[in-house]
Amino acid sequence: MAEQQNAIGKGRQLLVSLGLASSIFVTGCAINPKVVTDDDVLGRIAEDKSNLFAGQEPISGPIGMGEALVRAIQYNLDSRVKRMELAVASRDLDFSEFGMLPDLVASAGYNKRSNDPGARSINTETGEESLPPSRSQERVRETRDLEFMWNILDFGISYHTAHQKAHEVSIAKQRQRKTIQNIAQDVVDAFWKAWVAQEMEADMEQLLTTTEDAIAQSATLVSQQSQSKKEALRYQTSLLSIRNSLYEMQERMGLAKIRLAALINIAPDSQYTLKNPSANLEPGQITRDFASLADNALTMRPELREEDYRKRISQREIKKSILRLFPSIRIGTGYHADENEFLINDDWTDVSYDISWNILGLFGINAERKFREAQVDLADARRLALSMAVMTQVKLSMERYKLALLRYQSSQQLTEATTDYAAVIDGAGNESELDKIKARSDALVSQLRTNFSYAEAQSSFARVVNSIGIDLVPDSFQAADAAGRGIEMEKHWSGIKDSMM
Repeated sequence: MAEQQNAIGKGRQLLVSLGLASSIFVTGCAINPKVVTDDDVLGRIAEDKSNLFAGQEPISGPIGMGEALVRAIQYNLDSRVKRMELAVASRDLDFSEFGMLPDLVASAGYNKRSNDPGARSINTETGEESLPPSRSQERVRETRDLEFMWNILDFGISYHTAHQKAHEVSIAKQRQRKTIQNIAQDVVDAFWKAWVAQEMEADMEQLLTTTEDAIAQSATLVSQQSQSKKEALRYQTSLLSIRNSLYEMQERMGLAKIRLAALINIAPDSQYTLKNPSANLEPGQITRDFASLADNALTMRPELREEDYRKRISQREIKKSILRLFPSIRIGTGYHADENEFLINDDWTDVSYDISWNILGLFGINAERKFREAQVDLADARRLALSMAVMTQVKLSMERYKLALLRYQSSQQLTEATTDYAAVIDGAGNESELDKIKARSDALVSQLRTNFSYAEAQSSFARVVNSIGIDLVPDSFQAADAAGRGIEMEKHWSGIKDSMM
């Protein structure tokens, strides 16, 4: 009895000691949040700035539309993110394939006791000790194990999971395609507007200066009573309207160059020039009918292909739920070694198998099956709704392109008329200087609007191409530099246009 109380006392002392040691350990390991300092932020900013444009080919001359597309696809940060997402999905697939492999576990251990692991035997009938205390294990011993285990049910589930991961890789590829298509559309829109702004910049500045001078001149004539106030206000109203139109076009086209810089991932304040686009990029009438373009969109659009893969993922979930109905069968074999000198055989091999079955899980299988089937039905419904939206986008983009082309052609006719009229007024001897300025201003504003409508037509055609899901990137490039690849890209773009015109 005294020995038992003594053992209990020692046990309590040990527990108290362990509790105090744990408290000290936890207190010493307490982690306080580290505040982000200004130096940390400045370091992060410096690192980001160095990485924003790292590894990019420098711009060596005027940038053509093809080179702008190449640079955007290669260097645009959104495009880089999608490439990284695709890489992560591929790594996840590689990792999931290991789930189908059996487990091969190697272990080694070292055990040391402070006393002998002895035991007593008591006669169950008399309650008396039948044998003196004895032990069959050393105080210090080492063990080694090598076990091979395979769960057949886990293999089946891992097999379908790996297929789902493969579909997720395909989804990542389709999202990358969509991102590239959207970037290409934005590049075409920004490039043409920036190029028009670049070509007309000098004329716009000259026209603004001329308009301001004409407004001031009209005010001077009124003050000198050389022109009636009514006539002066008529001129000023017309000139102010021209000036407002110029400011509006400057805003719409002038900002395009900054947008283009962001798309091709160069600094927003970079000074660069754009190259005159190829003549074979001129817009024209689309000869393909709506039905063929809609079929092309339903076949090629990345969003619809993504839904196809999502349906397959849901179908795999149904198969996994069926597999969970079956019992789990675990098969194993192993080699074991124990340096306990009391053992007759200190190393041995064994084979084992066990079966486990969650019987209560059968009651929920019907609900799970209906849930998985509903997911498949949802994928079908989502794809149908998306198909309708895709066909609507194709039709809308075609109609917008037709209207943009009509506006461009109409603007061309108006520009020819206003230019001829300005030449007539400028050559007439009985016209005032203000009338000549206004005529020249009207002609130049008309030319600016024509150029802007030309850029809008190019942008509208890019929307048509995007709506039918055509990939703007060739399968491969032959040139090593961005300028050479840009020429190949323009040829590819021209080929796409020719297939639709």
